[in-house]
Amino acid sequence: MQRHDQIIIKRARRNEHDVGHGGAWKVAFADFMIALMALFLVLWILAIVDQSERKAIVAYMNSASLFDQGVGNPFDSSSSMSPIDFGGEASDLSSHDAAMTVTSFYDGNGDGQYTESLVQGTYDTQEQLKVLAKVVEELAKQASAEGNVHVDVTPQGLRIVLQDDYRQNMFHRGSSELTPFFEDLLLELAPIFHKIQNPLIISGHTDAVRFNRNRSEKSNWELSASRANVARQTLIAGGAPENHVLQVAGMADRAPLNPNEPDASENRRIELFVLTTSAARMVETLFKGPSKAEDGPAVQQAREHAEFNQPVIRQDFVKNS
Repeated sequence: MQRHDQIIIKRARRNEHDVGHGGAWKVAFADFMIALMALFLVLWILAIVDQSERKAIVAYMNSASLFDQGVGNPFDSSSSMSPIDFGGEASDLSSHDAAMTVTSFYDGNGDGQYTESLVQGTYDTQEQLKVLAKVVEELAKQASAEGNVHVDVTPQGLRIVLQDDYRQNMFHRGSSELTPFFEDLLLELAPIFHKIQNPLIISGHTDAVRFNRNRSEKSNWELSASRANVARQTLIAGGAPENHVLQVAGMADRAPLNPNEPDASENRRIELFVLTTSAARMVETLFKGPSKAEDGPAVQQAREHAEFNQPVIRQDFVKNS
């Protein structure tokens, strides 16, 4: 007799409540709470800052990187008198000096696409300066820096202004460290100064925000001079001849572009002044002074009066008498 085994399949009943005891809802709830906290943080920042401070935040976010060790934190209030300080460039103490080393170098030879139209030589006439201005404007356009570069042709030469805007800051707050955007811009400008033979004046300018005297004896004079020197170092690293730099000056806040708002961002700038031959000669005369052969009767008479009014030591008087 053939034996047949009966196969029994046992099906387990599903518990409808098991799905509710999983961990997926916890992940979704955590994502929701993080998004809610981010929303509250944005609303809080919008409530406590004004329009100028919002622009400073945007400029910082555009020029900063999480991988940049030296950028700092815009929310750091350790050196501020208020809980949050998004103010002017001079509100924080500088951790850099004027002799900082440029970390990125550009091997410029003056043969770039923006300088091919320039002829090696000195640019003295207004027509020549307009050609030079056109090259600088085209370079700024290609670098997406139209709002940061302004060019003016003057009787004394070409004035190139590099300044902050609502998107980009030129220097980190209270320091002479260039942001990457403006460092690259100066390195792009360097081949132009390699082609032309005109002397160059570099001046640094700050806004009217002062350093905290309780924490540092520095002022906007040191800060502006340090920034101008950093701009000089960057241009030289990009290929600009060092002997073409005639003067590096710090102007602090004495020549604001916007006198009605001395704390405005456009007052924080670097100016590159390309001098004509006559203007350069005039600047050199101011510092060198006239030679003795060129002294007139009035200068000679003034020198004699000065020598006559020199103090006399008693021993010398007795010796001469």
